[in-house]
Amino acid sequence: MPRQRVVVIGAGGHGRELFSYVQDLVRHRWDGEFVGYLDDAGRLDARVLGRLDKFVGCPDDFFTGLHYVTAVGNNATRRAIVGRIEAAYGRRLPAWTLVHGSAHVGDAVEIGEGSCLAPGSIVTRSVRIGMHCIINVKASVSHDCVLNDYVNVNPGATICGNVSVGEGAYIGAGATIKDKISIGAWSVIGAGATVVRNVPPRVTVVGVPARVIAEHAVQS
Repeated sequence: MPRQRVVVIGAGGHGRELFSYVQDLVRHRWDGEFVGYLDDAGRLDARVLGRLDKFVGCPDDFFTGLHYVTAVGNNATRRAIVGRIEAAYGRRLPAWTLVHGSAHVGDAVEIGEGSCLAPGSIVTRSVRIGMHCIINVKASVSHDCVLNDYVNVNPGATICGNVSVGEGAYIGAGATIKDKISIGAWSVIGAGATVVRNVPPRVTVVGVPARVIAEHAVQS
């Protein structure tokens, strides 16, 4: 079986954090290889291989064992990147799921490909996490929750039991979502907010208790 080789899409702040998680895995005898970053912003880093389009047209044998993970915090941008990759590479470049060694993952937890569980994150049991999600440092997701694709749960946020989080929702740092709540797709929960009632799609809520302060256009 070929050795797993990983490229990280995005060399900004989250990308550098994710690289440190990979280094932790290596220290714990992960049998893989960090190939480098692909980054469209022209960042100056010796590990940046070039723009995302650099590998279009590479021979098939280049992709042997190669996986990618998106390290971009903006959910809509992350979805667009995944679309570009799937259009250009198809299954030659599958997504990689990163679970840090210090993350707690309980029983009956499903984690979609391309998602990242950061150091100190907690996912208790009977939780379904979609594809290309971010569960950040010391965020917690309790029992029987469903997080759809492209959700971003920021550091220190708490999602209580039986919560449904729609595609592309953004849960701000230190926010608390009460149990049995539904968070609509592409909504934004402000940092430190306490959500005690359902949140409709494509709105921003802030405060304690959280209230709607803005509506958003449909994500493309």
